[in-house]
Amino acid sequence: MTLRDGHDPGAAAAQARVETLLERLRRVDLQVIVVALPDATRLIARDRARDEAFMAGRGTLLHEATTAAREVALRAFAQAGFSGTWAATEMAASVATASDRVAAAAAFEEVAMAAVVEDLVDDRTLDVLRSTSNELEWLSGLPSPGSLSAIASPAATTTRGPLLTGILAAIAILCGLVVVIGVGSVSGLVIIALGLSIGVGLARRRRRPGT
Repeated sequence: MTLRDGHDPGAAAAQARVETLLERLRRVDLQVIVVALPDATRLIARDRARDEAFMAGRGTLLHEATTAAREVALRAFAQAGFSGTWAATEMAASVATASDRVAAAAAFEEVAMAAVVEDLVDDRTLDVLRSTSNELEWLSGLPSPGSLSAIASPAATTTRGPLLTGILAAIAILCGLVVVIGVGSVSGLVIIALGLSIGVGLARRRRRPGT
């Protein structure tokens, strides 16, 4: 990534922030996607970031940063397009839709914008630009829907307390009732797996320092 927009004392620091961010984004698991497409608030923040970047002479850096962030998202989907846990079933394929891919790419673009203009815009704009990507990073700690391997692993079993066990059991029973009522067998299995995954994810979040 190169700087070609003229003299800007903060450009080198902005480029360093972008490069650090891209390394972090490459470790995000995008198999669990529930983020939305940009709304009016996010679009306004994107426009403000773009305007400030160009006025500061960081237009090229902004373009390169957002392009690289978008490519990271698309590459992550390509690498996560098949799950061996459910080989030979329709659950082996990635469940992400085209809209999911666009939403994740947009989130990555926005957090890249934030890295470029961190010293140029207000905190509110930065929070808006970073919020969706932060959500994706948090969700990357959840087991992928359709995979029970994380729940059945020895590590998960040893760290699961009585309260968590009860929560997971309640979720499983509720999902089982949904299946009995009339959901198809495969769809019901997806619901059960998703419910258990969410339960484990919430427990992991509670175990994080400072939460």
